[in-house]
Amino acid sequence: METTEIIDTLATQAAQQTPYWADYNVADYFLNGGIGPMCVITLFLIGVLVSAWKAPAWVRDFGFGAVIAAVCWLFVGFIQMFQAIEIVGNTMSFSVHCGGLWRILIPLVYGLLIYLLSILISTFQKPRI
Repeated sequence: METTEIIDTLATQAAQQTPYWADYNVADYFLNGGIGPMCVITLFLIGVLVSAWKAPAWVRDFGFGAVIAAVCWLFVGFIQMFQAIEIVGNTMSFSVHCGGLWRILIPLVYGLLIYLLSILISTFQKPRI
C-alpha cells in the first residue's frame, strides 16, 4: 500500500468517526489551530485584557496585533500546505485538503474574535457625551 493510499484511508476513517464539528471543545480548537500560533494570539488576548485595565489607549492596538499575527500564521500554514501538496501530488483526497484548510483558519478566526473584543472594550471605555 502506498503512502497516499494510507493517508486517504486514514482521512476517510477519521471523517466517518469524527462527530459534528460543534462537538469539539475549546481545547480541541486550540490544539488543532497549532500550539505556536494559538499561544502567540493568546498573548495578545492577555494584552487586550491587561491594557483594558491599565492602558485603555492600547486596547485596539493589541487587538490589531492579534489579527496581524493570525494573518501571518495563515500564510505560514498555506506555505506548509502547498509544500505538502507539491510533495504528495494530486493523490490527496479533497477531505484532507479541507481538513488542512480548516486547521489553518482556526487562528485567523481566533484573532478576529480578539480584535472584535478589543473594539467592544475600546468602544465602551470611551467617555460618553
